[in-house]
Amino acid sequence: MKKLKKNQPIMPKVVDILRNAIIEGELNPGERINETAIALKLGISRSPVREAIKVLESENLVQTFNLRGSFVKDLSKKEVEDLYMVNSLIHRAAIRVAIERMDSRREKILKKLIGLMNKAFESADDIDKKRLLARQFHRFIIEATGNDLLLKIHDSLRTQEERFRYYTLQAGSESLAEGNREHIAIAEALLKRDAGLAESIINTHFDRARLRVLENIRKP
Repeated sequence: MKKLKKNQPIMPKVVDILRNAIIEGELNPGERINETAIALKLGISRSPVREAIKVLESENLVQTFNLRGSFVKDLSKKEVEDLYMVNSLIHRAAIRVAIERMDSRREKILKKLIGLMNKAFESADDIDKKRLLARQFHRFIIEATGNDLLLKIHDSLRTQEERFRYYTLQAGSESLAEGNREHIAIAEALLKRDAGLAESIINTHFDRARLRVLENIRKP
């Protein structure tokens, strides 16, 4: 954590810093969040840190206990199971609608995404870029439905999903490459208007991701 510049909006930036620290595993599940230490590291008062913690509580990333303080929320197997079930249901429902609404503009966007994903995994591009492309691909599927409510639900799950994705990376670079191959296979099925194939691959994709997370969390 680096000190914040004086001209930066403080509280939203603190939220981003702490959220990323939790997602990336810099702050571990069950770890106490030391407001004083964080404030000193960032060169700010404790007040914006305290406010940022409240935001992260609303995102289900932090738990606060009276007299004990605030802690990074542990991951439970049930939460993992719940999120991946919902994500799989959302995507499978979106696939058929997305195919119905696939036009030349969306085809162009999807083909560009395929090219970028292939290029990223052929080179030594950093993991952050690969993860960003993965997020863009999943969001494309939901966005292609034209359903704003479905997109809002999908986006509301993103922070927790990003936290889980960190644990899938513990399985090594091959798991990341496998996920990318699945993304490309799903995209190609969408371009072929093969909803059954796309649904089958995405179901397997989320199931494998779920199992990778479950292998790396500690809570029952």
